[in-house]
This record gives sequence, C-alpha cells and structure tokens, in this order.
Amino acid sequence: MLLLHREGPMTLTKLRTSLNISASVLLFELSALENLGVVKREESLVRLTDLGEKVASIISTLEPLKSLTLPPTASLRPLVIWLLLSPHLHITTLVILTTWILALIVGALQNPPLTLFGVTYVGYYLPLSIRLSIYHSLAISLSSIAVIILTTYILSRKRIKPLKTIVGVIPLALYPSTHLTLVQIAYSLEFVYLITLSQILLFLTLLLTATMYATMYSLEVGTTYEQTLIHALIVFFVIPALLYMIPIR
Repeated sequence: MLLLHREGPMTLTKLRTSLNISASVLLFELSALENLGVVKREESLVRLTDLGEKVASIISTLEPLKSLTLPPTASLRPLVIWLLLSPHLHITTLVILTTWILALIVGALQNPPLTLFGVTYVGYYLPLSIRLSIYHSLAISLSSIAVIILTTYILSRKRIKPLKTIVGVIPLALYPSTHLTLVQIAYSLEFVYLITLSQILLFLTLLLTATMYATMYSLEVGTTYEQTLIHALIVFFVIPALLYMIPIR
C-alpha cells in the first residue's frame, strides 16, 4: 500500500518486481487488500482506492510502525502462505492434527500428565503442573483443541475453516511430540539439560504460534497483521507466561 501511495498506480509486473515476491504471493495479498476495499485492480493495473489512499497516508506518518518489520519475519509468513495455497492443505493439516492428538494421548499417560489447558501446556516436566487423572487430562486437551478451532471459526465469521486454523497453530501442535521425545532422550542418554531446553522451547513455541496465527488470520479475514498480532500475543504468549508464574504443584 505504501508503495502504491508513493509511486501511484502500477502494473502487476512492476509491483511484483518492486516488492521482490512471487506472483502467487502478490495475488494472495492483493486479494486480501481488495476485500478490505483499499486496493482496486483494473486489468493488469493496480491502484489504491480513496479509502486506501487515506489509510496509506496515515500509515506513512506513523514512524513506530517501522519497528514492526521483524514480527512478519518471525511469523514464517512464506510458509503460512504456501500452506494456505497448497493443494495438499487438507492432508498436511490432518496429519498434523492426528500427530497432535496422538501426542496428547501419550502425554496423558505420563505422571503428571501432559495436558493442553486452553493454549497452555502443563504437567510433564513443564513449569506448571496440575494433578489430573488420565481421562480428565485427555478430555481437557481435546476440548482445548476444539475451543481453539471453534473460537477462530466464530471470530472470523465462518471464514476460517477448522483445518486452516491448524496452519496457524502448527508450533503449538508439534510441541507435545517434541517435548516427549526430548524428555525420553534426556533420560536415555542422561542429557538432563535437554529437559531445560524443551522448557525454553515451550516459550519459543508460544511466540511462534502467536505470530503464525496472526499471519493466518490476517490473510484469511483481511485484518491488519499488526492489530491481529497484538491480540494473538496476548492470548498465546502473555497469558500463558503469566500462568507459568503461578506456583501450583
């Protein structure tokens, strides 16, 4: 938007060259901006609408936004876009979802059980432990997955289908299998530091989940990435971090 505001109407080819992105990514981004009513395509020419000019003018005067160039990089944006556009989206997300559920089943068998409590992992060699039975642990974990998917579906006004939500929470979905593996290796080879590494990895997982979820949501719904990222960070990173500070054992 800032490029169009600065340079004026541009052809798709010139716009793609200036932004140094692939044609598929450009079309995907333009489609999201068109849904917002800030960009209009006329054959091969792309220009800002009156609303787009006003928005771009405001953005260009906000110097603090320059500091937001790092989060999109950390959001693994190219991976998210590739997955959303991939013809293998359903297969990929189903495999990830199945792996997630199986890992949580195995985690529920541990002592204390590894449980997904909302968007926070508790239990087995993690900073926060809550004593639960196997069945309660598994029920809470599966309910948490369902709540994440259903909440996203409702908040997006039914635009984001369940399997696309999985794309946004891939780091969260892969963490339990990674954690269980690292703990087993730590005990088998007596590399105790791997447990600490896995706990550190948990916080990185929450951060990556927030940024990937914000990317997925903003692309699918058409909201601004920065605004969505703030909400995602609060839900997926800030709240869990605060919960881990509670001395419950």
